Amino acid sequence: MLPTSALRAVGCVAQETAGRLDSLLTMAGSFPRGGNFDWSRLQPVVGDLARVSIPFKLRPDGRIGPPTLKSGAKILLTLVGLVIVLQAFGLSRPIADPRVRGYEIGAIFVGIFLVFRSLYLWSACLAVGPTTLTYTLLPGVSRRIARTGIAGVVLRLVDTSTPFSPMTRSKRLLLVDHDGRCMFRMDAKYFDYPDAYHLAAALHVPIDASWDYPVEREALRSEIPGTIYWPELHITMLTIMGTLMAIALVAIGAVLVQGGRHPG
Repeated sequence: MLPTSALRAVGCVAQETAGRLDSLLTMAGSFPRGGNFDWSRLQPVVGDLARVSIPFKLRPDGRIGPPTLKSGAKILLTLVGLVIVLQAFGLSRPIADPRVRGYEIGAIFVGIFLVFRSLYLWSACLAVGPTTLTYTLLPGVSRRIARTGIAGVVLRLVDTSTPFSPMTRSKRLLLVDHDGRCMFRMDAKYFDYPDAYHLAAALHVPIDASWDYPVEREALRSEIPGTIYWPELHITMLTIMGTLMAIALVAIGAVLVQGGRHPG
């Protein structure tokens, strides 16, 4: 026989789980059955993962995402070293080596990326209050969503491969409304399964957790409208156009610089 305290604890857990299941099933009964989204995939959050308190805050964890900070720092230091070496050997030249400008521009972009990544990890936050969900991306950049419009949390691993970057995957955290449309989406590479379950529990909505198997962008767009934007379906074309424009701008800038140094 179990002690009386253990029986009481089991009874409390069972009562809490039953109450949560009842509320979620009642909510699920109001879901529309049309559309392409399979509402039966939404499951309630139970057990320890459901033990959250309001207000609830969820922040990204840099240890979960790709190790871009270390690799980015190495790239930055390499570019800075190359710039210093080329400048040292080219001080007597009246015209700087064009490679120097390229390395300098590359170092600047890598530095900007590292600064924004660090700023994001420091300031980004998903905050759940009694009536709203607030997503803060950067200081002063936030979005508020009414909790009454959120029907569930959906996790998807999107296949974002291109000819330039094959075998690329992107973790997405989505919030769907009662019509099965995406009302909020975010890149979730700095979040893990427990984070998503805690968020669903704080929002008091079920979750469809599927980060294990990739889905095509077109399929996800058909399943949940609003999850994929037009540019994401034409990444290859936009990449080629952007590369050509960047080359053209660099060439024009080089011509203007050379013309300014050699007037007439």
